[in-house]
Amino acid sequence: MRVFRQIIVVGVGAAITFSNAAQSASAQPPAQSQDSLALSNQLELGQNVRSTSNTAAESAPEAEELIALNPQTSESQQQGGAKIASTPATRPEQASKPQQAAPASPSTLSQGGSTPLRGLEPTQTQQPSPNPPKNVPVPSAPVPILRGTPNESFPPLTPRGILDTNPPASLEPNPNPLQFPTNPEDVRIEQTESITLQQAIDLARRNSQVLQIAGQQVEQSRAALREQQAALYPDLNFQMDASRSVTAGGELGIRATQRRLNARANGTGQPAPQAGTNFGSNSLNSTLQLSYDVDLFGRRRANIRAAEEQLRLRELDVERQAEQLRFDTAEAYYTLQNADGQVAIRQASVRNAQQSLRDAEALERAGVGTRFAVLQAQANLANEVQQLSVARRDQRVAQRRLAEILNISQSANLTAADPVEQAGSWRLSLEESIVQAFKNRPELEQQLVQRDISKQQRRSIQAGRLPQLSVGGSYNVLGQDPDDPNPYAVRGWADGYSIRASLTWSIFDGGAANARVRQRNADIAIAESRFDQLRNQVRREVEQAYFGLESSFENIETSEAGVLQSREALRLARLRFQAGVGTQTDVIQAETDLTRAERNRLSAIVTYNLGLSSLQRAVSNLPTNNLSDAP
Repeated sequence: MRVFRQIIVVGVGAAITFSNAAQSASAQPPAQSQDSLALSNQLELGQNVRSTSNTAAESAPEAEELIALNPQTSESQQQGGAKIASTPATRPEQASKPQQAAPASPSTLSQGGSTPLRGLEPTQTQQPSPNPPKNVPVPSAPVPILRGTPNESFPPLTPRGILDTNPPASLEPNPNPLQFPTNPEDVRIEQTESITLQQAIDLARRNSQVLQIAGQQVEQSRAALREQQAALYPDLNFQMDASRSVTAGGELGIRATQRRLNARANGTGQPAPQAGTNFGSNSLNSTLQLSYDVDLFGRRRANIRAAEEQLRLRELDVERQAEQLRFDTAEAYYTLQNADGQVAIRQASVRNAQQSLRDAEALERAGVGTRFAVLQAQANLANEVQQLSVARRDQRVAQRRLAEILNISQSANLTAADPVEQAGSWRLSLEESIVQAFKNRPELEQQLVQRDISKQQRRSIQAGRLPQLSVGGSYNVLGQDPDDPNPYAVRGWADGYSIRASLTWSIFDGGAANARVRQRNADIAIAESRFDQLRNQVRREVEQAYFGLESSFENIETSEAGVLQSREALRLARLRFQAGVGTQTDVIQAETDLTRAERNRLSAIVTYNLGLSSLQRAVSNLPTNNLSDAP
């Protein structure tokens, strides 16, 4: 009876195996066997994955036990175990540091509008997709290092000094910055565009409100500098006054004279004569005035120097904002890639859970499985579907976060076109990176500029306490034409001039100037302390990013091996369960381990790319150390 039951178990397991093999074979070319497909899916991950001989050795007893129970699967398992074990091992010296990493291949624009996660291929019991995505390349052997070379993967200079990646025109925002959508149709997503990282950086630099504000502040400072430079030239003013006046005093005088005449005429009995007419006066007065501040003690020059330093401070802030925007854009893009990869991983987990559920139901129908195993598979599938829903939520949030940074059209959405792969390599040593950061970081130079501004302001205050000399002259032309016909009345044209020199000296102001000088001295000390603080902070940021990049670089290779091992463990667990010698719990645990391994690999790649971007931001403004690549 025991032998008969064992024969039934083996027969059911073989039937399920051949059924799955037939389903997979229907979606592949006939010339490619199931084992060759599994081998190609596993070996596409790269040639430098660490050897999985330990995994193969650990699974050998289980394989022998399964071969004894199911002879039909012995050949495929032996071939699969031999192929995994034959993966070449990576030598210890190949686990190089970030400056020894190989450059990544150029990214290409995907046709589907989504981020292909390399290495998420279907397992042996799953049907392969029509267009299987590529795999993540693992770090290759070290390449020759040219010392002093900046990061080779940093965006190179483009013609005319601006980025020219030609992003889709449909992503351009409304030119009216005061647009205020009032209808749901105005904010409804109507199109989805797939863009590369370089296109995202280009869009961010074109559309970012932060850079626009910084640019306007530069223009403000440039106008303020021109205002201070105007003091180098004399002031020339012209004034012209034209007037006609009929004085009230003259009218009153005429009336008083008429009364006297009337009083005299009353005594004689004769009519009184007329006293006269209150004539008006027409005048034209023109004055040309020239004045100049001699600036004996350099107050004017100090104000100009302070304005120049303020302009430099604004320009450095534009550089800082551009670098921070590039980092924020790259971070949001890699976050979107991570979210896309999580969705792909969860979809693969759902497919694995569905396959486990089909296997459990098939064993139950054959009478050799239990209802408990089916319920376990159903619960595991429900959990994976829930996790997939959460991953899709995070994906949508990441898409809108990138759209916000890029300030695109309200009716457009974005997807990542670049594949999830190692973004590049870092060719500078730690010490070279720190020195480059000290030279390039605009934050450090900003503190030095702020210190110079305070010095020039202090100089201007001190010069204001000393005597101030100003000279000037004026030329005046006056013309008068009264209505009085008297030939002796004042009329005609005349000119005149005046020359003046003014010396002012603020002898006592209650200590206000000394108080302002002490304020500027405090500003100088603050700027020096902040420079010291920022210098230490910059070094810490470079070291933190560098060490993180080293760790992520090593984790990529380790995670690749973990994915291979987990995929092989799942294949063996499923075969054991189909043969009746394993449990559903083993399959679920193997599926969970595979999901965790794939997530670890995705996290390692994305973390590496984020670390590389962080290191670029910490060193900042490579490779040109100017603003030529900012529009």
